[in-house]
Amino acid sequence: MPMRPWIRGQAWLLPPSLDELVPDSHPVRFIATFVEQLVPSELGLCLEMAPRGQVEYDPRMLLAAWIYGFMMRTRTARRLEVAARENLPLIWLLGGQCPDHSTLSRFLAANHAVLRRLLKQTVCTAVEVGLVAFAFQAVDGTRVSAVSADKLLDRAALEALEQRVDEALAQMAQAADAGHDAPAAPREELPPALHNPQALKEQVRAALAKVAEREARRTSHHPGAADPQTGQPRGPRVHLADPEAVVMKGRHGYVAGYNAQAAVDAQARIIVAADVLAQASDQQALEPMLGQIRENTGRLAEVTAAEGGYHAAANLEALAEAPTDLYVADPAIKRQAARGERAAFHKDAFAYDAATDTYRCPRDETLCFAYLQGGTPEGAPPERVYQCHACAGCPQRALCTTDRHGRRIRVRAEDARLRAHRAKLRTPKAREQMRRRGATVEPVFGILREHLDLRRFLRRGLVKVRAEWHLLCAAFNLRVIWKQWWLGQRATTAAT
Repeated sequence: MPMRPWIRGQAWLLPPSLDELVPDSHPVRFIATFVEQLVPSELGLCLEMAPRGQVEYDPRMLLAAWIYGFMMRTRTARRLEVAARENLPLIWLLGGQCPDHSTLSRFLAANHAVLRRLLKQTVCTAVEVGLVAFAFQAVDGTRVSAVSADKLLDRAALEALEQRVDEALAQMAQAADAGHDAPAAPREELPPALHNPQALKEQVRAALAKVAEREARRTSHHPGAADPQTGQPRGPRVHLADPEAVVMKGRHGYVAGYNAQAAVDAQARIIVAADVLAQASDQQALEPMLGQIRENTGRLAEVTAAEGGYHAAANLEALAEAPTDLYVADPAIKRQAARGERAAFHKDAFAYDAATDTYRCPRDETLCFAYLQGGTPEGAPPERVYQCHACAGCPQRALCTTDRHGRRIRVRAEDARLRAHRAKLRTPKAREQMRRRGATVEPVFGILREHLDLRRFLRRGLVKVRAEWHLLCAAFNLRVIWKQWWLGQRATTAAT
């Protein structure tokens, strides 16, 4: 069989056009069409002037470069600079221009707020082309590591590091006064990635300020995890490279990072809202996420589901009148199921009689009001405690309580709403909606991690991380719109 000739130096009779080398169905053409329709003034696009006053790049071109880069797993300015010279579709998108990494970085830093508006624009586009059905939406969060794998340091470790930095600076000043270069030894004592003592000192000061802030928020009821060496409660620890990152449990143990939130519509898995929290808990995110859905789309879905991390009486109370059928997984249901036979004597099994202000246990014994407990000066109401006085001879006492005084139940002001929501979650419809929740939002996080390379955030600080997350979610949405709508439109147009 003859072999096809392979000649690197083959000359072109006529040089080809870049436009001929990029297929019509390539996603870069969709990105170009989408960005060209944007109005920079409406998005608030701006470009910081270069230090020497060079001619500015078109901000839409730089935005298109970042969008395409995030779609193609290129999320750093230096890699995007290389791709602008070597990646054929990106060369076509940029019109042959090659912005350097400094220009790309300055553009991204100057347009953090734009990226949230960009995400909203992708959502509006998806709604306009019919990829958002508003039948079912799911809210969830995923823990993403911070940019650096630096160790977490507590106050004592930070103060020791600050002392070493001060000693290094003092030796450098002494060497400068003596008229010769600073000795190399103190530099070797510093972390290898930070040989600039002054910059390290500023980082240590920022980390100490964050430690003091977290110490002020910590209460005596939550003293922190115990130190394995001393056995004493360990103070808050911070990430030196990114003090705003928080310690949270990830897929591979505890990491310093951020809590990335997303709300996803079930029809085409479009991300309709996104945010980032510098806290491990999801509880405070549910109401803001539904508010952002309304802001981006103008309405809520018929059904909204969220996993157990969002479960809180305050959320159920705040969203009781929201125009959506809300389902929030309750961890108490799983705990109750794990109790086995003792589940029959869960507090929910005790019936309340408003006329006598008493509760009836499953064995028809009466629990009378005993006393009030708790309450705060800020206005939180106390718990009402009810006690049974007929537990002494009860054959089921071992399953009901181990309290030698008999069974007591504590009733809070929000218990009625929590109990009603648990009853709602036990219905077949609720179980189906919760199964649907996982099938809606979990694949999105999987695609973001595996296909768009979300292994860790590449920026530092909550503001920059939030902008990175918005850009990543916008790129994801555009990827979905390209696959599920734009390709079909082009095929229809070509057929006619």
